[in-house]
Amino acid sequence: MPRSTWISDLHWVRTGQQSRSQKTQESILDAAEDLFLNSGIETTSVADIAASAGCSVGAVYHHFRDKRSLLYTLLERFTQQTRATTRQGVDPARWEGAKVADILRGYIEFTVESAEESARIKHLEAEASRNDPALSMHLDELYEELNAGLRKLLLARQSEMGHHDPDTAVTFVLDQLATLLTARVKQTLAPEKHAIKSDQAFIDETLRMVCLYLQVETPSDMML
Repeated sequence: MPRSTWISDLHWVRTGQQSRSQKTQESILDAAEDLFLNSGIETTSVADIAASAGCSVGAVYHHFRDKRSLLYTLLERFTQQTRATTRQGVDPARWEGAKVADILRGYIEFTVESAEESARIKHLEAEASRNDPALSMHLDELYEELNAGLRKLLLARQSEMGHHDPDTAVTFVLDQLATLLTARVKQTLAPEKHAIKSDQAFIDETLRMVCLYLQVETPSDMML
């Protein structure tokens, strides 16, 4: 799927250069994430994590006090990655010269592209929040940070909008996009029940819909 020019260099932020100790810790976190997702948090033991990471149980306890500490570190890693990605994605300098449709397209495209990455951690947080309801607020906070950045970018271009109330319209569009994208990413409908099956067609039709509502110019390079 071809990428919008505006997000051609935007990728999910990963941890950079690491020391040997940091690499071991990251390997443990990666192993724990896979096991928590595939086998469940409660049924996964520290020994399971050590075996999957290729290290000793002692090495796991050297880096993490217990399994709960490991889980919270895993969630914090995702938080840092998400916030770093959001900062890059809503940086006004990235969108200099871009129109409303360009910003919306970049948001929709990137969300669809990174669906697998975000779905994994959302599932993990849902599992963790069963025993700690406070964690359910975690994703909401991250979403609000992204939402605030997108709102600022779009409202800075409200002169392009034909809608009589840009502030309300932008809020409504972002809420509706969040719902549409969540349904698409989570596949809440069986694939055969989706009216639009290809990601590119979904992106184009979703963008066309919100452009019509905001009354902004629709990109000329969209699928007919």
